[in-house]
Amino acid sequence: MDDAPGQPSSFSSNGERIYYTGKSQTGSVITYQSGTMHAQMHRTSCASCHGNDRKGQRLYPRFWIVAPPLTRLALFQDHDDGHGDHQSYDKESLKRAIRQGIDPSGEQLNSAMPRWQMSEEDMDDLVNFLMTEINDRKAAH
Repeated sequence: MDDAPGQPSSFSSNGERIYYTGKSQTGSVITYQSGTMHAQMHRTSCASCHGNDRKGQRLYPRFWIVAPPLTRLALFQDHDDGHGDHQSYDKESLKRAIRQGIDPSGEQLNSAMPRWQMSEEDMDDLVNFLMTEINDRKAAH
């Protein structure tokens, strides 16, 4: 997971580190249950499925499944991106999706989505990172 192509060489926040590496700033691996067979066999991160640009991508080895985008627009503004017609996320519903695999309307996310376990501080950091746009991150460097 470290040093994946297109991954930043440094991180501006703990949330960004978690997204790209699956590790917190303390070096602890963020654990998860379920997910794709690839995720179950290898250490993974959010970027492994949702991409370095957070725009989503096809999942290996089940190419018919597409991980949805995790951009600020896709998560927090009105949308129907082809992954269900549900209301926009807020901080709490996004935390529930990450931990329990439940979208804002109460529906289960695809079982390819791992159920992540992390401290409340790490979860807050990850959600705060997801509330930024990629261009916001680049401007900070």
